[in-house]
Amino acid sequence: MRALSFFLVFLLISLLLPVAQESRGFPGDTLASGGTAESEDAPAAEEESGAIVDGGDAGDDEKSEEEKKAEEEKAKEEAIESLNKQRREVLLYGIDSEVQDVISTIRSQKDTAFNKELDSLLRENENPDINRAILDFFAEMEIDISEDRALEFLNNHLDDYEYSTNLLLSSVSYLGRIKSDKAGAVFYDLLYDKNNSLAGAALRGIGKLEDASRADEILTLLQDSQGDSELEDLSASAILVLGELGYSEAQSDLEAILDDEDAPITHRQYAAVSLGRFGKTEGFELLKSMFVNSGNSQLRSYILKGISYYDNDEVEDLLMTALRDSFWKIRSAAAEGLGERKSRRAVDILQYKVRKDPVRQVRYASLEALAELGSSEAEAFVLEQFEGGRVAFDIRLKALNLMMDHKIGGSLDSLETVLRPKWSKDKDNELGPFCKVLSTSEWDSLRPFYAEMLNHSDFVIRIYGVRGVKLNRIGSLKEALKALDTEEQPVNVRREVKAALEAF
Repeated sequence: MRALSFFLVFLLISLLLPVAQESRGFPGDTLASGGTAESEDAPAAEEESGAIVDGGDAGDDEKSEEEKKAEEEKAKEEAIESLNKQRREVLLYGIDSEVQDVISTIRSQKDTAFNKELDSLLRENENPDINRAILDFFAEMEIDISEDRALEFLNNHLDDYEYSTNLLLSSVSYLGRIKSDKAGAVFYDLLYDKNNSLAGAALRGIGKLEDASRADEILTLLQDSQGDSELEDLSASAILVLGELGYSEAQSDLEAILDDEDAPITHRQYAAVSLGRFGKTEGFELLKSMFVNSGNSQLRSYILKGISYYDNDEVEDLLMTALRDSFWKIRSAAAEGLGERKSRRAVDILQYKVRKDPVRQVRYASLEALAELGSSEAEAFVLEQFEGGRVAFDIRLKALNLMMDHKIGGSLDSLETVLRPKWSKDKDNELGPFCKVLSTSEWDSLRPFYAEMLNHSDFVIRIYGVRGVKLNRIGSLKEALKALDTEEQPVNVRREVKAALEAF
């Protein structure tokens, strides 16, 4: 019975299998029957197959890849915009913190390409911190395009508009720095402001303007404020400004302050400086006596500053002696005074101070004094400090800054001596700081060094070179800049290059 059941199942499968195969269209069945593999769908299949074999439509796919790549390159190229464009967009549309960062960068690079945009922002913007940053930059660069806006801030304040104190202080400082002819009357009116810090800033602004038209009011202010602890800073500013204006009618008042041991020390210090500015003989005798007899070293350093304004041999001797004083501020003041007097006699001792003084500030002041002297011997010493491989790096960097500021003769040869072996080194810890100084130096004779920087392997050095070319508008290196605007260069380099090219 089991065998019969098995036979029936086998028979049923044998009958149904061909039907199933035919309905599923197995190609093996068709080929086995001697027919063709073609059907109604065969041409389409053959066409598709042919496309793969002969590449008929493959070009479209390849073209799509090429187009995609080209679009990506284009997008990348558009992303590498000029720094100038980016910064302008931030100034126009950026949030306050971004705007402040851009202004800070512009200021550090002494970049005047955005003056128009900054002036417009100053006139339209209400953020006091941004406006203050703009005025501080314009003051530093002595750009006078925003004079009327700064005056507007101060006049509005006098009319009881409310502004931040810092913005008003920056307005005063800016107008004083550009020596605004219109600011004198406003500054004098601000002397009576209830904000003592603003009144003090206005006083200092009067000193910068050298506007003595109402100097008697300053003396009256000083006399009225003496002994008032809340007006101590204002009185100090008045003392200093009376000296800057040369208002010698205040001589007796300042002598009394200097001689008064109970007076605030700041008042006595400033009185010493102002008495020296007046230049009167009786003032010199008082200053000399107090310098010798005073036990207050801080006061003596200011007295020495006052003495240095006098022009006689006795002063020079006194300054030379003061370079040996045990208090470093006196030595520093003495070096400064000798530099201002261009004392050729002081070359040897100033050189000694640069090499041996234990206090950095004195070393710096002595090196600055030598740069001020302008003699061949003094200038040669400054160059030697830069070139000296065993000289402390901070002194070398200070010497380089002085070389650039004073355009010291022989500086270019000295730079060549120091930098030549550094260009080919993969890494040199001194080259970066040196190139940074050159990038902010306004001296078109630095062209050969900028050219070397543009070709350097370190992209940071290349950026310093680009900035130097831009700052000095060196047209002969324009093509060298263009050569850096390639895909092989880092994005930061290309952005700096585009910004520099816009400067031409």
